[in-house]
Amino acid sequence: MAEQLPSVIASGAYFSLSLSLSLSLSLSLCALPNHHRPTGSAIAIAVTVIAGQLRQGEAGTSEIFFRKLKTMSEEPPPIFHVEGIHFIYVKRNSLYFVATTKFNVAPAMMLELLHRIANLIKDYTGVLSEESIRVNFVLVYELLDEVIDFGYGQITATEALKAHVHKEPVPVATEAVALGSRRLDKKKSVPSNAPNKPISLRQHGSTGKNEIFLDLLERLTVLFGPQGSIVRCEIDGAIHMKSFLHGTPEIMLGLNQDLQVGQDNRSFTGLVLDDCNFHECVNLEAFEGSRSLSLRPPDGEFTVMNYRISGEASGFANPLPFKVSIAFEETGTPGRTDVLLKLDAEFPMKLHGANIVVRTPLPKGTSSCGHELGTPGHSFEYKKEEKMALWKIPKMMGSTSAYLRLRVSTAVEDQASVKKEVGPISMEFEVPMFVCSGVNIRFLTVTERGRKYTPFRWVRYITHSDSYVFRI
Repeated sequence: MAEQLPSVIASGAYFSLSLSLSLSLSLSLCALPNHHRPTGSAIAIAVTVIAGQLRQGEAGTSEIFFRKLKTMSEEPPPIFHVEGIHFIYVKRNSLYFVATTKFNVAPAMMLELLHRIANLIKDYTGVLSEESIRVNFVLVYELLDEVIDFGYGQITATEALKAHVHKEPVPVATEAVALGSRRLDKKKSVPSNAPNKPISLRQHGSTGKNEIFLDLLERLTVLFGPQGSIVRCEIDGAIHMKSFLHGTPEIMLGLNQDLQVGQDNRSFTGLVLDDCNFHECVNLEAFEGSRSLSLRPPDGEFTVMNYRISGEASGFANPLPFKVSIAFEETGTPGRTDVLLKLDAEFPMKLHGANIVVRTPLPKGTSSCGHELGTPGHSFEYKKEEKMALWKIPKMMGSTSAYLRLRVSTAVEDQASVKKEVGPISMEFEVPMFVCSGVNIRFLTVTERGRKYTPFRWVRYITHSDSYVFRI
C-alpha cells in the first residue's frame, strides 16, 4: 500500500497568488515581507494533497518554515518538527522544496520524492531557478498534478510523463550560472513539441549537438581532532549523467578494475566501497567481472550510481584536500589575542580549489575583530551578532598555503579562556577534477547498432565539502 503523501512546498517569496484545481490539489505562490526572506530563496509554492480532499488555509506552513530558517544561525536539519508539523526539505539551487505533514511518513521516501520533483522541474523548464518556476508555474502545477494524485505518489519518471503533460514551457533567459567550478553562459531554454517533452535530441536528424555529460561528484564528511588526527571520515559519491545523444544508443561505462564492494573487503589493497546502488536502467551483468556498466540512458538528468566510503583516510588514493592549522599569539595588550590561521592545499599544484570559505567561531565576549590577510584576492567578513569570522578565498592553487591573522579583542584578559571559546573551524569548498577516493572513469563508449557513433563526451570530477570540521 502506497503511503499517503503530505503537503509539499518549494519555498521563497516575491508575490502572492492562490489557485485550486477540481482535483485534490491546491497551489499557492506566497509572498513574505523583505525582512522575512531567507537568503537564497525566491518563490514559495505550497501544494496540499491529502486523501483526495482539497484542504484550504494551510499556506501558513510556509510562514512557519521561513520563521524557522530565520531563527537558526545555520540551516536546520533536513527533517524537523515545529508546532505539531513535521517539515522535510531539500535545497536545490537556492530553492527550498519542503514537505509538511502531521502524520508519520517514511522520511527517506519524502526526501527522494522532493529530489525527483526538483529534477522534473529542471527537465521540463530547462533550468531550476526562481524565474523558471515563476514563468512556468502552470507547467509546474501540471507536473505536480501528475506526480501526486489523491494523496499518493504516482509517476516521477521524466520519460513516462511525456504523454500526460501538455503545457509548453516558457523560455527563460538566465545569466551565467556556476556549474561545478566553471561558469557557463546558458542560453534560453527552448521547448520541444509537447508530446516530445522534456527537451530531447533523440530524433534522427536533430540539429542539436550529439553529446553526453558525466559528473563524478564526491561530498566529504571529515572531523579533525585538536592535534590534526582524523576522528571521522566519510565520502558520499555519485555519478550523474545528462545525455543529449541522437537515437537510442548503448553506453558502456568502465570503473576501477580493482574496485570491491562491502566492508568485509577492508583487507583488500584496492578501492573498497562500503555500499553502492544503481539506477534502474543500468545492466549489471558485466559489473562483477570487468567493473563496467551498460545502460541506455533515459531523457533528462539522472544518477547512474551512488556509493559510500568510510574509514581511514590513509586508505584513500588521494589526500584530503585541505588542512587548517591554528596558533594563538600574545600581544601584550590586555584583552587582545591574535589568532593565526594557516590553510594548506594538499592536492596537486596543477589543480585548484574554488569558492572556499573558512568559518571561525570567536568567543561570546568578543567586542571587535580585526584581520590581516596574507594573500591578495582573499576577503574577510566578521559577523558581529554571530561572533563569526569568515575567510573567503575565490581560488587557491594546489600545494600552496594561505594565512590569516585575526586580532580579537575581548573583555576577558585571560588568554586561556579565549582559546577555549575559539572554534571549531569549519570549511566549505569545491575542488574540480579531483576526488579523494580514487574512483575513476576508465572509459566511456557510445555505440548504436548499424551506424557509426562519434559523440562528444565530457567527464568531470568534483569534490565538495559536506561537513569539514577542525576541532581546536
